[in-house]
Amino acid sequence: MNYEAVLAGLPDAVIAVDRRSAHRVLELGGRGAHGALGAPRRGAVYQGSLPPDASVVRRLGETLATGESRSEAESFVERGDGRRLPVSIVTAPLCGRDGQVEAAVVVLRDLSRIHQLEAEVRRGETLAAAGRMAVGLAHEVRNPLGAIRGAVQLLRRELGPDSRLGEYTDVLLTEVDRVNRIIETLLDLARPIQLRAVPLNLHQLLERVTLLSEEGAREREVALIRRYDPSLPPILGDEDRLLQVFHNLVRNGLDAMERGGRLTLTTRVSLNPLFGKMDLGAGQRSMVEVQVTDEGPGIPEAVRARIFDPFFTTKDKGLGLGLSICHRILEEHRGAIQVDSAAGRGTSVTCFLPIAK
Repeated sequence: MNYEAVLAGLPDAVIAVDRRSAHRVLELGGRGAHGALGAPRRGAVYQGSLPPDASVVRRLGETLATGESRSEAESFVERGDGRRLPVSIVTAPLCGRDGQVEAAVVVLRDLSRIHQLEAEVRRGETLAAAGRMAVGLAHEVRNPLGAIRGAVQLLRRELGPDSRLGEYTDVLLTEVDRVNRIIETLLDLARPIQLRAVPLNLHQLLERVTLLSEEGAREREVALIRRYDPSLPPILGDEDRLLQVFHNLVRNGLDAMERGGRLTLTTRVSLNPLFGKMDLGAGQRSMVEVQVTDEGPGIPEAVRARIFDPFFTTKDKGLGLGLSICHRILEEHRGAIQVDSAAGRGTSVTCFLPIAK
């Protein structure tokens, strides 16, 4: 058996150190080594160092000193690019023929995908709770609103078309209708979404969105850039619902760039073990990926953690339901939405959609 191939094929990072230096990496293998430490994807041997104060180094030192295994359910390692990656840690001693501990090995498992999946579940639960609240709110608010609208219409009729108070009754009717539209938007979080899923040409769909957004982009001096994969297969989706999603994402991107810039639409086929939803027993599924990237100021981490929460918004106008509804629509398509952003470097919103079979 080729043990080097077995090691290289592991999804986790495997690191070996000797007694002389617990933070000097001697051997590193596994496909997870690239994610955990930024090691070459194909290199089974990696010469490098870990920060002496890192948790993994402390656990390795304890194993070398005591000959006992150590573990942490969750810790962090710092990659070469400065990013902190959540990992689980398990160490074990390596003994020589005389039974003395000569080295130690540690297995690091990347937990970032698990964290992302947990966040997806929490968002789904939050949206479901908001939907239940919306149903109760709609019932309690719509009845008095109907009575108010009827009374205002009667008042306007009594006053006549020439009354100077007519403009006030018009304002009342307009505002009652606006509240009704808000309630309809809230109910979108609660109603079962009836999808009319058919094979769709995604590029034609995006072109319809960009055509409607060209005037707004021109006013903001934003260039719309298309980076389409010409070999993209058809997707399976509801045309009206997906238009709603991409309209929302493009509008958000334009709103983020008050001083001009580029809004880039990218399409590709991807194989993502988290965002490409999996059927049990069927393995990973290829998904179509749509990315909307702006060159705005980016989203601070504290705000990014809440952008899918219903009623959360940083805009002066709006209910803060746009991304919540996008999330719901993509979930109903057995897809997902992911946001990558940081203050000062723009925002990328990626949607994953199933391929039509």
